[in-house]
Amino acid sequence: MRTEHSRKNHEHRSDLAGEYRWGDLGQIIAVIIFFIGILLDVFVFHVSETLQQLFPFYLRMLLFIPLVLLAGYYAERSHKKIFQEKREKLMVIQTGVYARLRHPMYFGALLLYLSFVVLSASILALIIFIGVIFFYYYLCRYEEQLLLEKLGFEYQKYMKKVPMLFPKIWMK
Repeated sequence: MRTEHSRKNHEHRSDLAGEYRWGDLGQIIAVIIFFIGILLDVFVFHVSETLQQLFPFYLRMLLFIPLVLLAGYYAERSHKKIFQEKREKLMVIQTGVYARLRHPMYFGALLLYLSFVVLSASILALIIFIGVIFFYYYLCRYEEQLLLEKLGFEYQKYMKKVPMLFPKIWMK
């Protein structure tokens, strides 16, 4: 049983649907595996040496910086919208970054992973990243099931209108 001190600050809020119980731990494990993969590739196995020579570090940095900034934008905007704005009850949020996609925080996390794949030019990191995408997809589906149970048709309409994890470039 959890004590009051071990609870997340937002668990008591009735305006939030909930999240996968092991989602945070899974995300921590994914980050650890990902960076171990990069380190093993770059310093031990040298699988991606040719790719790293083909794309010099300064070119990779030119892609890395905007990807990190975009990742930070999506993560910060979605976090602020969900956790800092209090609502009286659970509702479908359709403004800000949530007008572009249903899971902008996870999209920001995936962009951050992608930025490190680009920076490291690691084939092993790319393979792990693909696995991470599936993990985040699972988290999205789990949370969407909670939202469908709690919000029903309203959330169903939102799902038809707004993409899940990757935003459309051109919005109508």
